[in-house]
Amino acid sequence: MVRKPIYLVSTEELSGKSAITIALASILTERGLKVGYLKPIGISSSLTYGREFHDEDVEIMKHILKLEYAEDVICPILLKGDEFLEDFAVSSNTEVFMEKIRDAYKKISEEFDVVLIESPHNFMIGSFIGCPAPKVARELNADVILIEKAENDFTVDNILQAQDNYIRWGTRLSGVILNRTPKDRIERFKGIIKQFIEKHGISVLGIIPDDRMLRALTAREICDFIGGRVLAGKDGLDNIIEEILVGAMTPESAIKYFRRALNEVVITGGDRTDIILTALEAGVSAIILTGNLYPSVKVLPKADQLKVPLILVPYDTYTTLQYVQRVIGRIKPKDIRRINAVIDLVKAHVNLEKILG
Repeated sequence: MVRKPIYLVSTEELSGKSAITIALASILTERGLKVGYLKPIGISSSLTYGREFHDEDVEIMKHILKLEYAEDVICPILLKGDEFLEDFAVSSNTEVFMEKIRDAYKKISEEFDVVLIESPHNFMIGSFIGCPAPKVARELNADVILIEKAENDFTVDNILQAQDNYIRWGTRLSGVILNRTPKDRIERFKGIIKQFIEKHGISVLGIIPDDRMLRALTAREICDFIGGRVLAGKDGLDNIIEEILVGAMTPESAIKYFRRALNEVVITGGDRTDIILTALEAGVSAIILTGNLYPSVKVLPKADQLKVPLILVPYDTYTTLQYVQRVIGRIKPKDIRRINAVIDLVKAHVNLEKILG
């Protein structure tokens, strides 16, 4: 029977919650504990044909922990992207959904020492069916750890607002892990910011420095994720991508914009030959051409020469941007380099003994 359910939550996307969940699962397994995983409410996130209605976090954790449960047990409620209300009757009894979550947890908790429970990117998702994370945490009697992206002093307000929400539902935050902390602000977070947080009874369990290379992907990984087609520059598919830029301005404005960035991918319409040539001149890492619009043939040899992949996709620029933002920082099951990197960061900067009690 489970000794400890740990609920990992966040207030926004790109906090690094999923990466820390993977690291904790790996570290606790390494320590000889049997670790289970539950995602009460998932969001379909796969772009792979035939896998559109699957939550990738669930697929990754199922692979890493070698879980034999069906996905609908690990993730009893799945929202289809950002348009899902049609799947839920307005007049339905919301207690039915909490019961599904309780049943799933009961099945999973029977054979594990620790169950890691992961919320969606915003812990209030599920409120429309009476299942926000604070309420679920209370029902499952779970310790709640907030993974918060550490940016500046306003981070304290985000954490205290989260604590207020949990108290309202009859539970509390057990602690917070400050993640992706800018290296030039580490000492500030260790000092006055930590003091303000702990003054309100919230334990700071770790302060993890930002690691740009942990978030970096290759052009090949982005191309595979979004299902793009490489038109030229195939020799540059291993170029590192750290930043995303949208080319929707004049070439004169774009050149300054592109040169200020480092290891960037530029998203622009395939018919914007002027922007494509400007991006090539600026030395970007890759260019994504949207709308299934083929570029002028004169840009193809230049992309080959400079080893800058030109990747064609059928989506509009806004949709493409959303997809690429979704994959930046996401860890795949076979991505040993990133998994080991995040494990090392958690071991070095998080108080694991305090988490385990």
